[in-house]
Amino acid sequence: MKKITLIISCGLLLLLGACGDTPEKAKKTTIHISVAASLKDTIDDVKPLFEKANPTIKLSFDFGGSGQIRERVESGAPIDGILLASKKDAVTLSKKNLAEDMKEFAGNELVLITPKNVNQKSELNLEQLLNDASKIAIGDPESVPAGAYAKQTLENLNLYNAEKAKLVLATDVRQVLSYVEAGNADAGFVYQTDALLSKKVQVKATIDEKLHGPIAYYSAQVSDSDKKEETATFLDFMNTSEAQKILEKYGFKAAN
Repeated sequence: MKKITLIISCGLLLLLGACGDTPEKAKKTTIHISVAASLKDTIDDVKPLFEKANPTIKLSFDFGGSGQIRERVESGAPIDGILLASKKDAVTLSKKNLAEDMKEFAGNELVLITPKNVNQKSELNLEQLLNDASKIAIGDPESVPAGAYAKQTLENLNLYNAEKAKLVLATDVRQVLSYVEAGNADAGFVYQTDALLSKKVQVKATIDEKLHGPIAYYSAQVSDSDKKEETATFLDFMNTSEAQKILEKYGFKAAN
């Protein structure tokens, strides 16, 4: 009888031990999200918040220009979801049936920055600021949305041809910021959120929204992902109040 009791007791202990280990050993699913470079600091804050609320999902990210991300999806890179600063790129992928469930989750503003240690007359308008600069950094308009908005601005002001020779093209908006910070460009077009992150630059002009297309950020599922449920959970999280508060903290505007 004692032997039977001992066997039952051991069995119960093993069962309880196994049950106790289950939450800690629960299998995590890793999803990979490609993100517009201007969102990096926001995502650094969102990641631990999301993973704490969703312990079975682990997030992996890469960052770059939205056009570069679109090209990677088109080439079949292993990406589950995308956060883009370009409606055009998101729509292109959607029309090719490469992305789905597109949602707007944030907005931004375009500004012209200069190095902080450069003294300029405060009354200079945008045209005068650009005329004074010998090098103007912008994202490559073919792959960087901020660069495309900058080019639209220059074209609508009839300044593009006059300033074209001065343009220094960058691979993403954060590289534009670094060029101006280092003094490798006298001015640069970045998002307001990027300018707020740096103590080495100053905003000299906020660009009128009428001079360029609407600046909006979009999330979308990559159609051939085999982790759609987990990816949808994260992409939907970007529109929650928790994520929106983080976006607001970094200067992003609410989605329209």
